[in-house]
Amino acid sequence: MYVDGHMLTKPSMDRVSPGPLGVRVCKRDQCFEGYTLFSSAFGYTEYLVDLNGMVVHTWPVTKSQLAEIRPNGNLLVDRYEQGRNGLDELTPDGQCVWHWDGPYHHDFEVLENGNIVSLTSVNEPCRDGFYLSEVAPESLRTDVIVEIDRDGNTVWSFSFADHIDEICALTGLPLPLPHAQEKVDGSIEPVGKADWAHTNTIEVLPDTPLGQKDARFRSGNLLFCFRSLDIIGIVDREKNEVVWAWGLGIIDGPHQPTMLDNGNILLYDNGTYRDTSIAREIDPVSGDIVWQYEDGANFYSPYRSGVQRLPNGNTLICESDAGRIFEVTQDKEIVWDYYSPFLGQGPQNQGRHVYRATRLTADELKPLFDVRESDFVGVGDENRNRLMDFRDVLNYYEDGFRFSTEG
Repeated sequence: MYVDGHMLTKPSMDRVSPGPLGVRVCKRDQCFEGYTLFSSAFGYTEYLVDLNGMVVHTWPVTKSQLAEIRPNGNLLVDRYEQGRNGLDELTPDGQCVWHWDGPYHHDFEVLENGNIVSLTSVNEPCRDGFYLSEVAPESLRTDVIVEIDRDGNTVWSFSFADHIDEICALTGLPLPLPHAQEKVDGSIEPVGKADWAHTNTIEVLPDTPLGQKDARFRSGNLLFCFRSLDIIGIVDREKNEVVWAWGLGIIDGPHQPTMLDNGNILLYDNGTYRDTSIAREIDPVSGDIVWQYEDGANFYSPYRSGVQRLPNGNTLICESDAGRIFEVTQDKEIVWDYYSPFLGQGPQNQGRHVYRATRLTADELKPLFDVRESDFVGVGDENRNRLMDFRDVLNYYEDGFRFSTEG
């Protein structure tokens, strides 16, 4: 977000709401039945909890933010390790059976053929014409989508910097970029390395009636999100170009756009400099906002966060800085409200922040429950060792945690 020609910076906030940790609201007859998967941002443990907030499984991970359950019951999880970012596939007991090392950040998705599309970044000298000369940094951190096979080979790539003209034409973003962008070190001086896009989401579009009519939204295209530029967009893989983009001047620091079965796009609009967050559903053809959830100062996370539309029509919202995951109906009633009791571990822990959360059904988790050798749960350390049995967690976390339900 720019004000008076400067890129604003804003510290992340720990929004600790008074009240018990764990589940505060559980209206069982209105919730979508299932389990919620999440980790503390850059933490060493991935958690799976039920609607009562009870932990049913954990995995020791390496400074992870994002994970997904695979059909074989394994966990595919990202890794942020100094000098060794990448992805790990873990068995239910935490053994690593596959890994990929690369300049990974933020998001990935497994394709039907078993390959993986991932966000990566490269550092390059600032390109001519990219910035006005008076604000041009020395170098750019340019985000690149890659597709890798199971052997770690890159079979396709797409550099956003090569397509800045397309993005500007679709959104009205001026080029050369007129303002100093957010720097990796947090400064706003026109020197150093510019994190000009800060791409935080990559999603493969599903098959929808809209995509069958309009090639911009066809199955297999890639939906992306630029936090620094307040833009979401779509890459057409066949044309190898950006074919749709939206959001400039409307959203603020967004995360996790996802295309719904009806062709609309759901996203978390952080409102980084608006000081209030909004979960929005938009019609990508008209640009109209067709549904949104907001709650003023009671709902705000300037960074991270995400949303998931559930099969019963409810929306699961991850409010990262509050360590909060909650479920709302289409009528905007909160029917499940959970505050993570888990502090991140390690020198770069983010308190109780939760990067993203996913609700999974018992059927989706059946492979995990069938193959795991025990229901042992615990918390991990930086070496992916379990620190302790979950029975001892109460003594580990300084605030402890409690469970409560309503309804």
